[in-house]
Amino acid sequence: MTARRICAVILIIFLLLLIPGCWDQREIEQLAIVRAIAVDYLPGRKAPYLVTMVVLRPADLAGGESGGGSGGGSQPLQLFSGVGASIDLAITQTTTALSRRVYLSHAELVLVGEELARTGITPVLDFIIRYPEIRNSVYLMFVPGRAQQVLPVPERLEEAVVSEMLGLLKNAEQIPFSDPQRAFEFLRDLLRHGQEPFLAVMQAPPPLEATLPELQQVKESAGGRQNGGQGEGGGQGTSPGGGQQEEEKVLTVAGTAAFKNDKLAGIMDARETRGYLWFTGNVRNAVIAVHDPGQPEAVISMLVTRAQTKITPVVKGDKVSFRVEVDTEGDISSQNTTTNLNTPEILRKLNSAIAGAVKVEMEQALQKMQSLETDLVGFGAILGRKEPKLFGKLHKKWPRFFRTLEVDITVKANIRRTGQQGNVPAGYH
Repeated sequence: MTARRICAVILIIFLLLLIPGCWDQREIEQLAIVRAIAVDYLPGRKAPYLVTMVVLRPADLAGGESGGGSGGGSQPLQLFSGVGASIDLAITQTTTALSRRVYLSHAELVLVGEELARTGITPVLDFIIRYPEIRNSVYLMFVPGRAQQVLPVPERLEEAVVSEMLGLLKNAEQIPFSDPQRAFEFLRDLLRHGQEPFLAVMQAPPPLEATLPELQQVKESAGGRQNGGQGEGGGQGTSPGGGQQEEEKVLTVAGTAAFKNDKLAGIMDARETRGYLWFTGNVRNAVIAVHDPGQPEAVISMLVTRAQTKITPVVKGDKVSFRVEVDTEGDISSQNTTTNLNTPEILRKLNSAIAGAVKVEMEQALQKMQSLETDLVGFGAILGRKEPKLFGKLHKKWPRFFRTLEVDITVKANIRRTGQQGNVPAGYH
């Protein structure tokens, strides 16, 4: 028994030596937690990569300290920038201004500037893949101009600008004006033959109040009352310090940046993006407006509740074309006329008008993609699955072939609910 006990003790001691424990522990008090990264390219420099990191303030990690103890107006996030010959070198330079170790595991957003996108975003993808702390599920976004410029934009509803951006992306997944992509999705499309990758567009244009005179007047009058009329410090267009007031901007997510391989080919606006999404069947909560068949000067809107798309390659000898069939249905969401929508004739006309409007959007999106030679839909990939030998002959020249590809689009619309329980009374508006 003594020998067995001795062997057991030796075995336990040996096993204890193999248990690593927390040999690489990182105390949270020693970390600079990064929430978002913006990467820009500065041409003509030996260190062309400009990296800006959004770092969470330590006071907010402690909880409750940022509200009153440090001035009340402090931002929960701070920006730190660095330049370098590569992205990791730029991050290394950034750490010289940080009192803590950079920690990227909580980064949820990578913003790519326009100049970098035109040069090629392979360095960004390479960094995401190689750097062990960054997840492949981070959102990858395109920013016209310099990506860094959207980070100082003040948030409107959330506690910090990154939370505002993430909220915009979550909301964008439910509306048909953009299609936010994660890093692994962009990589998947980049490596797939017969399909080009894309990114959603985030930018910071002036708010509607700055472009619509009526709203600007209301805003100025409200601001005048808030400042006590024309009293001291209430001058129009000036800051409290007497200088010119900084132009207000608001973050938006709309549109699509189309890539050819890893380089930016062009930008599709929100309407063209919705036309593209009809091809993929990812149209959610879209509102289609058409003229009222009974009163053409008025408009009737339908909220899309379901959309299904079928894409079929048609091969006749050496000629390749595609047939796209879209089946959509929805409910009438608004009507400002007295037309009775429950009659078969009116419903038939409305369904036809909605189908025509959807087809026009799809044709416009297709024309834009063909002009850019960017097959975002993946017609080539579909052909490769159906006719692999034929696509094997075409895949090297597919972008040029796609430019003149014939696509027959058929749309079927069906209004499920008109929202009318009876005839609208005459004279009702």
